[in-house]
Amino acid sequence: MNVPPPDSSDEPSPVGALRAMLDRGTLDVHILNAPRASFGDSYYRLLHETWPRLLVQFVVAFLLFNLVFAGLYSLDPHGLAIVSGQAEMSRFWRAFFFSVHTLVTIGYGNVAPETFYANIIVVIEAITGVLGFALTTGLMFARFARPTARVMFSRHAVVAPFEGVPSIMLRAVNQRHNLILETSARCSLLRAVKDDHGRLMRRFYDLDLVRSANPVFALSWTIIHQITPSSPFFGLSEAQIRASEDEIIVVIAGTDESMAQTIHARTAYAAAKLRWNARFADMLGVGDDGRRTLDYGRFNVIEPL
Repeated sequence: MNVPPPDSSDEPSPVGALRAMLDRGTLDVHILNAPRASFGDSYYRLLHETWPRLLVQFVVAFLLFNLVFAGLYSLDPHGLAIVSGQAEMSRFWRAFFFSVHTLVTIGYGNVAPETFYANIIVVIEAITGVLGFALTTGLMFARFARPTARVMFSRHAVVAPFEGVPSIMLRAVNQRHNLILETSARCSLLRAVKDDHGRLMRRFYDLDLVRSANPVFALSWTIIHQITPSSPFFGLSEAQIRASEDEIIVVIAGTDESMAQTIHARTAYAAAKLRWNARFADMLGVGDDGRRTLDYGRFNVIEPL
């Protein structure tokens, strides 16, 4: 594999020391002058919102919806008839609470539409309300039913000899401790290199692994890349790698036995932050009762060689 070494010129790099991905595997890029998002992407954006933000948006939309219809009901002073109670309440707030009762089909019976105009507004609110709740229900179900992987990666990757060959190692653990079947791991190197015109561009290079597949991933897995002549890191000194902007991206995929769906987990490591001449502490052991133990307290413990 003919892989260009990392650019080591003194010219300022457009990418600087910024990493394209965070350790948790999400993009760390500030987008400039992007086209406006289309309305069709609303569902996608809502799926990726955090739960607190999603709930706040739902509450705000619910209140605004009812405020709009309260204003529509208030346009007709005689549109809503008071059957019982609420005589002391202002017309707008009476219309607001009637809108809430109509939207969620509570119907206490203390206020009722009386005119043709008010009944038309009730029909419009009922139709839009049913569609709105259907979409909200589908969104909530999709978020809860979406398959997720609780795979934890080690905070750092280490460089140590493995079978006599310098190797880059990282550790992953399945926090659910169920079976992830036909699990595969893929590591790639993201490196900034110069093309024939001297322009910097980012390129991906596959990193061969000692074991790239695991029939069953239930506990922990040490992923190893040996720095052989086919490795993009071959021939580079520790100082060169530390000074580079190389980034190692890791993706694990498999079939969750419980959900029978494919799940993914990913992370990224800056090559400059590799721990050299170190190894991971053993986290698997045997308890006093003879049962196997898995000590999460030692998951990120690194021991010098």
